[in-house]
Amino acid sequence: MIDIYLIQLTVFLMVSCIVLYVYFLIEERYEKHMLLKKISARLPNLPQKTTRPVKGSLLKFFTFIGQQIRPTEEKELQKYEKKLSAAGFRGPETLSLFWGIKLGCGVFLGLIYLSILVFSSHIGTNLIYVFFFVAAGYYIPELVLGYAIKARHDRIFKELPDVIDLLLICIEAGLSFDMAFLRVSSELTKVAPILSREFSQYFLEVQAGLPRTEVLKNLAERNGEKNLNNVVQVLLQSFKFGTDVASSLKLYSESLRKERLQKAREKSRKLSVKLAFVTILLILPAYILIVMGPTMVKVISLFGGGR
Repeated sequence: MIDIYLIQLTVFLMVSCIVLYVYFLIEERYEKHMLLKKISARLPNLPQKTTRPVKGSLLKFFTFIGQQIRPTEEKELQKYEKKLSAAGFRGPETLSLFWGIKLGCGVFLGLIYLSILVFSSHIGTNLIYVFFFVAAGYYIPELVLGYAIKARHDRIFKELPDVIDLLLICIEAGLSFDMAFLRVSSELTKVAPILSREFSQYFLEVQAGLPRTEVLKNLAERNGEKNLNNVVQVLLQSFKFGTDVASSLKLYSESLRKERLQKAREKSRKLSVKLAFVTILLILPAYILIVMGPTMVKVISLFGGGR
């Protein structure tokens, strides 16, 4: 009993130290923020931030924590920025928010497991699993991010053939390449929302004065989808060698539709195998129980009567 109370006291002290550390960290940052705010009020000509802040006190808290713990290596930061951009999460504070959520999930799962252990009689032997739950919670956002990237890439792959077809129609109708992008982005807002937003951003960047080739490379890089990257490469090659853009896109659109049809057939062939596992696990036990049930009852009653 003394060991249990000692472990509970140790856990309480550890959690209290973590909370106090975070509190003093926030207090120091808050004092600096208020000091900077006072200086800005006295200097009205000082340029203000134009980025959109993260809304919500909880999100702001996670953003602040993420700013303290996120990696400092530029290569690591760029890797996660590309992942978040490919998943559709973009903004000046998205990276800090992601790292704050990672730490928050780890601490949350660890505290839940600790609260369960407090009422358990085997707390001494199970305390080591706290680190496992903390590590699992820390890497859960990584898994969610990977799933979000895959889901977004699948949607882009489904939207791409229709978008290319409408882009071809606009170009063949006489619109310029940039205006065709703008028309596609306005027409397919509900049918292809992801590519509609991306094409709209393309047009805004071109209007801002960036070179067309650089904007196309940015389009492929921030999404990270293979087929969209291939479309961008086709367009860049057409611009470089002066070939017809419409004919190049038409050929790639046909190959893309064939690939989409092949993937649909592949999924349909896998369906029978997946249904077999469901049948074995769920339906077969009930079928065996119905068929063998009466026989087993007779056997049990026979041997029971013999005793």
